[in-house]
Amino acid sequence: MTSVSIDQEELQAAKHARLRAHPISEEAELLVSSLANMVDDHALATGARTNKRQNTTEKLRYAVGAFLADLLRPYGQDEPDPNPWVYRSMHAKSFTGAKVSFRTFSQLVDGFRRLALLEHIDGHKVSDDDRGKYAARFRATPTLLAFSKERSVNPAKVHDHFEFEFDLPKEVLELRAAKEVSYWATSRPPGKSMPFERDGITNALEDDVRELNEFFAQHKLRGGEHHGYVRLFHNGDDPRFFWNMGGRLYSQHFADSYQVMNAGKRLRMTIDGDPVAEIDIRASYLTIFLSLRGIQLPEGDPYELPGLGPEHRSAVKAWMVATFGNAKPIVRWPPRMLHKSPELKHHRVSTITKAALAKYPALETWGQPLSHNTNGWAGLMWFESNVMISTMLKLKRDHQIPSLSVHDSLIVPDNGADTAYAVLRETFRSQLGVTPLLKINRPPLP
Repeated sequence: MTSVSIDQEELQAAKHARLRAHPISEEAELLVSSLANMVDDHALATGARTNKRQNTTEKLRYAVGAFLADLLRPYGQDEPDPNPWVYRSMHAKSFTGAKVSFRTFSQLVDGFRRLALLEHIDGHKVSDDDRGKYAARFRATPTLLAFSKERSVNPAKVHDHFEFEFDLPKEVLELRAAKEVSYWATSRPPGKSMPFERDGITNALEDDVRELNEFFAQHKLRGGEHHGYVRLFHNGDDPRFFWNMGGRLYSQHFADSYQVMNAGKRLRMTIDGDPVAEIDIRASYLTIFLSLRGIQLPEGDPYELPGLGPEHRSAVKAWMVATFGNAKPIVRWPPRMLHKSPELKHHRVSTITKAALAKYPALETWGQPLSHNTNGWAGLMWFESNVMISTMLKLKRDHQIPSLSVHDSLIVPDNGADTAYAVLRETFRSQLGVTPLLKINRPPLP
């Protein structure tokens, strides 16, 4: 284990080293060959192998290229202070069926470490939250970064030198049983995965996701990760379920995907080398809830409530999120939300509730079994997902514009933002009968 000072947050935010990449430039191929020969010579010198090979094996060369690409990838994210750590399980079983074997990777890690090219931290769980992972952490040393630059492979231009490989999801539809009524409960285990019989409805749902996956696979995303979508439906054990609960698109692999990045980082991404814009549906669930009662969300800031100043805005937004994740308007802050945003304790829920009901009286009916029941949060999610997927398909089919979903917002190349704005607005209006409040977010000017 390394003795240098380690930033625990950086370890926690490490990206997965998938060991699926190969060099595509002449400079990268020469660099990979040099490193593979160095590792091979090291194995001979240390007795890990007794006979010198005439040529370094293709398996080792591929492993070196794949691991080097993973180690350099953080530096190609166009960030001023990139997180250099990546993680990979060192359990032999985790390599079953992988392109890089456990034996080859172990030899590679040992060689890189002894050549002062790699820092390695033994597997451990960094934190107690859901993202904590028992896996080894790795990062390139300054020696490896300098060695790469000397051979004309600039880590900041890693995508010019390596092609990252991935497979689109084979199963693009997932169904889960109901979870706790409150989305923001202290402990919120996900609903268990459920089998389902395929029919005309599921085939159509799968065809739409595959069409989006195959289309975006033809484009180059930089600054973020996306390897296809899986559409996730909830409450499959609810007697009212008819593929009408949940339905959001989740980017694979989710923990490393662009969907978990903050808005600022997402706006630094590029698609086919072009800057992106993100079109946001303001107060999406509130807009949908009101639309199902024939009410148009008024113009202006939806989180500006009577009697509450701008200092309450973030708490009002949190109240909306918590309420629509609950069976009825909340009466206290959910513990999990307080843990995430402790500043909420300075805002009384009862005060926000009174102001919210004054501006939106229909909210008092949230959760009541009316004829226009929304099936709770999962129903609102379903309406929202239909709008987003329909918009993405129309952008693809009619305009050849690639897009990425962030649940209630859409990322597109900036030169297609106006078209996407118009299509999203019209799709929402045609499906829900109201006009959404949309906002185009663009990266700040340099």
